[in-house]
Amino acid sequence: MNRTTAPRELDPNAIPAPSEFPRIRAYLRFYKVTSWITGILLLLLVVEMVLKYAWNLEIELGGPFGLLALVPDGTVTAINLSRWILIVHGWFYVIYLIACYLVWQKMKWELGWLLALAGGGVVPFLSFITEWLMSRRTERQLAEYRAYWDAVGDEEERLAEVEASLTDEERAALDAEVAEELRRRDGEG
Repeated sequence: MNRTTAPRELDPNAIPAPSEFPRIRAYLRFYKVTSWITGILLLLLVVEMVLKYAWNLEIELGGPFGLLALVPDGTVTAINLSRWILIVHGWFYVIYLIACYLVWQKMKWELGWLLALAGGGVVPFLSFITEWLMSRRTERQLAEYRAYWDAVGDEEERLAEVEASLTDEERAALDAEVAEELRRRDGEG
């Protein structure tokens, strides 16, 4: 069954407007890229942590032992690649969080979804899974929202056609009927 064929009732204030869809798709691309980069950096960080804490080794770049070398902890004489992995992952995680926030905010999701997105950058391999799931969810919801807005637009067009076809007498009678109904409802409340 195609979920976009019969749009369910949605609160128009709780979903993005169609004018936001291109920006959401741009934010989603940004999120996907940052998710993959964060995931790769997190895997490098795990390797670095295992080397450092299991074998007391650090990764040296461009030192006397070659382009890349594993040297005992605290003996790096060139570029300490271990430290740079930590720094780059930390700063890129901040960029990843910004991407998560942008998608979450534009899609108007609940807070739990932001936490799920953010959690993807702290557990090895989870960013890849989260990116896949959240991208599918976003695209599916955008299709559902598009169908909703299209249905609303069709309904407004039909209403405008009906209103345009009314004679002045029919319009006056309808206005009077609506005014009477509003007075009746105000009397009940």
